[in-house]
Amino acid sequence: MFRTPQGQARYFAAYDATMALWPVPVESFDVPTRCGPTHLHVCGAKDAPPLVLFHGAAISSTMWYPNVGALSQTYRVYAVDTIGEMGKSVSTRPMIKPADFVDWLSDVFDELRLERAHVAGLSAGGFLALQLALSAPARVMKLILLSPANLLSIRPQFYFRLAALVLPFLSPQVKQEIALGAYSPAIVPVIKQMLTPTDFRYQMVLPPVCTDEELRQVKTPTLLLLGEREVIYAPQTALARARRFIPQLEAEILPQAGHALNFDQPEIINQRILEFLNKEA
Repeated sequence: MFRTPQGQARYFAAYDATMALWPVPVESFDVPTRCGPTHLHVCGAKDAPPLVLFHGAAISSTMWYPNVGALSQTYRVYAVDTIGEMGKSVSTRPMIKPADFVDWLSDVFDELRLERAHVAGLSAGGFLALQLALSAPARVMKLILLSPANLLSIRPQFYFRLAALVLPFLSPQVKQEIALGAYSPAIVPVIKQMLTPTDFRYQMVLPPVCTDEELRQVKTPTLLLLGEREVIYAPQTALARARRFIPQLEAEILPQAGHALNFDQPEIINQRILEFLNKEA
């Protein structure tokens, strides 16, 4: 996925530095899929219920260090590097349609011997989680969406906001507030990893917005968490749309939180996820 060994070495060093922040013992390995080797990190008791985590765009599964300590006390946590995204997974087949991602995730579940699992995703990871719940509902026990990228169209100005991360004359706090809506010192290692100079062969696919009918078809119990300072779309509009169409929905807008919810409000996010998962269906 890298054009030069030097670029890969720089990125892997930054990746491993972020992984060092995980507060619990972790197993890291690859599983084969029809789309290429997929890298993931696993923690928690082997006999605990499974919880699969999908990261946001351009970040990688390393981003879950504020959450895995709490979540892995009760669940067997699987954090996946999305194929074609920044990370250690290797794409051997173009991922073009949402169905391609479902094929890939089906292979991942099969290789992990997971018939069913709880599934959570942030931003672009929310697209993956929701797509899996729509296309393979038997695989998903409960669905957790954090700032999902496919609930509404992404504002074009969001991409201009992201450019603030590389402006040298802005402070780190101002950069984060412009790009992500809120400032959290906890996210600094991930931003450093994301901005590491590499020559990665990026294969990002912009998530298509779910139709009304698709949202109606989500029969899985769903938790939706948004930040009041969300930057990719208007959170109140997104919340209203989700409440209108998703049948079994719990939803909340968190004060003082931006797009990167798991960094801005990690204790609240962990608490809400655990309360939702532990509740009788």
